Amino acid sequence: MGDSTRTIAGPIGAVGASGPTRVAEWLLGQTIDQRYRVDSLLGEGGMGLVYRVTHTRLNKPLAMKVLRQENTRDPEVLARFRLEAESASNIGNRHIIDVSDFGELSDGSTYFIMEYLDGLDLIAAIDSVDRMTEERALHIAIQVCRALGAAHEAGITHRDLKPENVFLIRREDEEDFVKVLDFGIAKVGHGPSRLTRAGEVLGTPHYMSPEQCEGEGVDHRTDIYALGVLLYEMLTGHVPHDADTMMGILTKHMHEEPIPPRVRVPHISEELETLVMRCLEKQPERRYQTMHEVLGDLELVRAGLQPVGPDTWTLPPTRPPRPWRRSAFQVYAGGLALALLVLVATIAMGTSQKSEPEKAAADSGQAAPAAEAVDLTASRPAPLLPPPMLAPLLGEDASRAPGALDALASSSDAATARSPKARAKPVRRKPRRRSKPGPARDPSILDPWN
Repeated sequence: MGDSTRTIAGPIGAVGASGPTRVAEWLLGQTIDQRYRVDSLLGEGGMGLVYRVTHTRLNKPLAMKVLRQENTRDPEVLARFRLEAESASNIGNRHIIDVSDFGELSDGSTYFIMEYLDGLDLIAAIDSVDRMTEERALHIAIQVCRALGAAHEAGITHRDLKPENVFLIRREDEEDFVKVLDFGIAKVGHGPSRLTRAGEVLGTPHYMSPEQCEGEGVDHRTDIYALGVLLYEMLTGHVPHDADTMMGILTKHMHEEPIPPRVRVPHISEELETLVMRCLEKQPERRYQTMHEVLGDLELVRAGLQPVGPDTWTLPPTRPPRPWRRSAFQVYAGGLALALLVLVATIAMGTSQKSEPEKAAADSGQAAPAAEAVDLTASRPAPLLPPPMLAPLLGEDASRAPGALDALASSSDAATARSPKARAKPVRRKPRRRSKPGPARDPSILDPWN
């Protein structure tokens, strides 16, 4: 019972300095269903209250968990409460708390009867010693593996494994005998899907897997991650990820790697550190795939042998497909990108429209010289030749210096190019017609102000 597990520990009636609340007092001393006498209040939480009762016919101490009356009006809460009782009773493992009866009170509240545990929860055990020895941590983790392995075989995923839900008792001559509690938010493979809606975040932040933090569909490997957190906390006295806010913790689970346990406590064996870090893999496909794999490696580490590691090759991934949903950030980012795209396109269109007249003017300005250059090339005169009368004067000099004629021609071309007016064809002007003198005009018409 996640909301009341810690209060079960300790002597009977240890509720606190303020004593039982008025809501719980009316049941004290009454006999339920003619066989359960209510002796004292062990604890209370947001969901319900836990009493110590005595079976009047068997004279056997038991515990009774009662759902608060206001919660019975919520069909989903009531369904989860009944699911907790059914799940725990159907698994049938000695490391899972035994639920023996289920019923309703006279005021309509729902209750179930379970075995009474005299001991302390795991968080109290860790706080009492700061951190546990490797041998004790292995002993507890192996029992938790057996309990959750049985639950997984029954198609039940706990989803809220934490120190408050692991109870340590003394049974016969065995110390630290483990009882796993609180299947209130368990996921049952054949159960109603409405109790596990996509996007619903259930669990305790410090012990939630990354996929659980994202509100995605989870399977039994989320319990393997939580077991890794328990081992980490037992060995080091710290949780792998901690922050001041719940969102900070969830973000670290999803994106930040934990500090290796040997960095905090150097004397932890490398084999156990490797096992813990494999349980804490972000991707479920890289973790141990079953509790039986974890159990096998825990026993190897306890024997001083090297762990085998997860079987990530032969087992197909069993994680449900990620539900498609569009987050608010994606919507905002898409809208911002679209707005920027429209702005850039508008600026580009304005620039192109503005530059078209300038480009046309530049093209018209460049076209005239180009045409003129073409005309110059086409109208290049032929090389000048000396007149026949000068041939006797030039004589052999003309034959000895044939380049002189070319130089003369080129100089003539240059002179022609320098004087474009000389190259232009003469324009014949039409004779200007003189106007004939007309009759004299009246000055008053020409100057109306006179």
